Amino acid sequence: MDDAERDRKILEWQDKARLAAKKKRPRNLYVITLDPEVLWDSEFRQANPGYIQGMPCVYVGLTIHEPGDRYAQHKAGYRSSKYPRNYGIELALELMEGFEAEGLADEEREAALAEWLRKQGCAVWQN
Repeated sequence: MDDAERDRKILEWQDKARLAAKKKRPRNLYVITLDPEVLWDSEFRQANPGYIQGMPCVYVGLTIHEPGDRYAQHKAGYRSSKYPRNYGIELALELMEGFEAEGLADEEREAALAEWLRKQGCAVWQN
């Protein structure tokens, strides 16, 4: 994506976010699979002492945007953590199957999903 296209997309994303905030739409949880090379990053590795070799490495987030749009934002470097920007492979919403977040506030849902995935042996990053 060239700079002009990136700038156009950023303006589009900002407009969508303002509209969604005005409508008080619920936030969307999302999971991005990360390249296992992320395990060479000491900060990431230290945050995941219970990682089981062969399980997915993932980034968990919460957004007002559609998950596919948020993934594109990460890859474009717009409001992005270094992990999905540099190591993101694909959106992996199927990894959330079986996760229950009834009654949790948005901020709690993100942390609960991250912890649920860690308990399964995944290496997880969340901000």
